[in-house]
Amino acid sequence: MKFGLHYQLPCRDFQSPVQRYRDTLEQAAHAEALGFESVWPVEQHFDPELSILPSPLLLLAALAERTRSLRLGIAIVLLPLSHPVRIAEEIATLDVLSNGRVEFGIGRGSLPEHFKGFGISQSESRERFLEALDIIRQAWTNERISYRGRFFEIGEVAVVPKPVQQPYPPIRVAANSPDTFEMMGQLGLPIFVASQVNPFPRIREYLPLYRAARAAAGHPDNGPEDVTILMPTYVAENHAQVRQEMEHSVMRWLRSVTARYRNPDAAPPLARERLERVRRMTYEQACEMMGVFDTPEACVERLQRFREEFNMGRLICWFNQGGLVPHPRVMRSMELFAAKVMPRLL
Repeated sequence: MKFGLHYQLPCRDFQSPVQRYRDTLEQAAHAEALGFESVWPVEQHFDPELSILPSPLLLLAALAERTRSLRLGIAIVLLPLSHPVRIAEEIATLDVLSNGRVEFGIGRGSLPEHFKGFGISQSESRERFLEALDIIRQAWTNERISYRGRFFEIGEVAVVPKPVQQPYPPIRVAANSPDTFEMMGQLGLPIFVASQVNPFPRIREYLPLYRAARAAAGHPDNGPEDVTILMPTYVAENHAQVRQEMEHSVMRWLRSVTARYRNPDAAPPLARERLERVRRMTYEQACEMMGVFDTPEACVERLQRFREEFNMGRLICWFNQGGLVPHPRVMRSMELFAAKVMPRLL
């Protein structure tokens, strides 16, 4: 199994955005030396309580110059919010800067304020996503592209540079809803699954939908390579230390998620269900249902079970869910995970 790092980058009033970015770059560069395979920041907008990371490609460009082998993933680019030609150019440029280390993670997005902020109807997200993906693939594989669709009309242009990786960087799609699991299976695309969005019981329910749809569409079963799981993760020497260092940060994240929905009844049914689940969640339930916060031995045991049950090929660890764990403790947890957990699961 491969191991990556995830960054969402919440920033509280008492924290420095400059320091949050510097700590993130130091952690990610150190991860390469520890044996982590990849790093995966996420695009978010308009709410520092959840993230000050609207441009993950800029972070990854800085990281490209600090690393040599670390894969530079995005979990995710919110594809319906941007012009696909611009995304094709920027991803290809990052692939050139890093000499072919990009993993192109994409998703439709689910937060209404993102769509409102960019003046885009959320009801169009699926169609915009599919149209943009079609354009990006054509831009990378054709010398010139012209396109006329529902949302984008492109005259004949040459999108340059082309990616180093051929025909293009690996594509992986965030799957949050049952219809997206099925749609990605039909398209034969590898997926991300985030356990803070869909807790472990939901993952058990939705992954068979994806694999059945892949098989029905005639796509090959690539086994673990098809599924990457993003999971809040933390490891320390004993249970008391884990709780002392993580509980406040995890609970702050839960409160931040519920606070953003001022009118929960207006949210779609699936979002309302998730919101109510998060609103009621205790720290103990978070540990049981969406994260692995434990001693090294207990982490190994749980992750071995998840690897067998979910047949996943990569675990993306989110070591600072909530953003309140001090940088030195995050580094220490990463080091302990690399020394005592990863070797048992490679």
